[in-house]
Amino acid sequence: MAYREGEENPFYSSDKQGNSGKITEKKPFWLLKGYQMGIELKEFTIADLARKRTRKNLVLIGLMDIILLSGAWLIFRNIKKTVELSQLKSDFVSSVSHEIRTPLALISMYIETLEMGRVKSPEKVREYYSVILQETSRLSGIVNRILNFSQIENNKRKYVFSETNLNEIVDNATLTFRYTLENKGFSFSFEPDKNLPFIMADREAIADAFVNLIDNAMKYSAEHKDIAVRTGRNDNYVYIEVEDHGIGISANNQKYIFDKFFRVTEKDLANKVKGSGLGLAIVKHIMDAHQGRIDVKSAPGSGSLFRLLFPVR
Repeated sequence: MAYREGEENPFYSSDKQGNSGKITEKKPFWLLKGYQMGIELKEFTIADLARKRTRKNLVLIGLMDIILLSGAWLIFRNIKKTVELSQLKSDFVSSVSHEIRTPLALISMYIETLEMGRVKSPEKVREYYSVILQETSRLSGIVNRILNFSQIENNKRKYVFSETNLNEIVDNATLTFRYTLENKGFSFSFEPDKNLPFIMADREAIADAFVNLIDNAMKYSAEHKDIAVRTGRNDNYVYIEVEDHGIGISANNQKYIFDKFFRVTEKDLANKVKGSGLGLAIVKHIMDAHQGRIDVKSAPGSGSLFRLLFPVR
């Protein structure tokens, strides 16, 4: 309500019904001399209003603190992940450099020895050519993985889907690594399901995924060098599974094995077993492109089983 100085009755009221209650406070208008503003309290006292406003401000301050702390935590997590990724990339470059240098050195040494005519025995010559072929295949596999990953990272990998049978893909892919398996003392078995339905898939991509699983099975097999491959059907999926009896993977590491550049560091494995950390990341991308999934069963010391499941359309 508005009053003129010295008058008891207001000349203006915000109460349209004209109800005038008890005026507890009168203060002069700071712009209009000779006029006062009166406050009529209906439900709350000024102290109540002050407490209510204080509580509201405290709640807002608390919410702002939570938002700021959450933002700081997200920034910290992103910085930590960036630093970890940078370290993984550095380890990747070092590992790949070493992995490429080793077969190149062997190929160069064996070719130089053959060229100089130091090897006279035909059996020894065949052995040298065998090593050269093996290391060349190994080098080709490393380069192919890097190129495939580069295409995936730049969203340039294209998939050509056609009607295909998983048994045919496994049969053809087996030819590329069977010689290496035999040379390294592995026993290999393939148990195909003869009644598999055809699926729409990229034959080359599935072969890449399958070969990556075989390569990992060889790398991480210790004394028990036995690899089994099976195909079959599970509900609305057909699958390829690769089982080894190697060192296995802990439950904690299974959460990260499909991350790019990830290498298992337990028991110094990253140094004992050379690799790029790209194989399973490529497999995951291929399975996502086929709208499939990957099942993993593994435990330390009990080997690993990887199953690639493709939807039947």
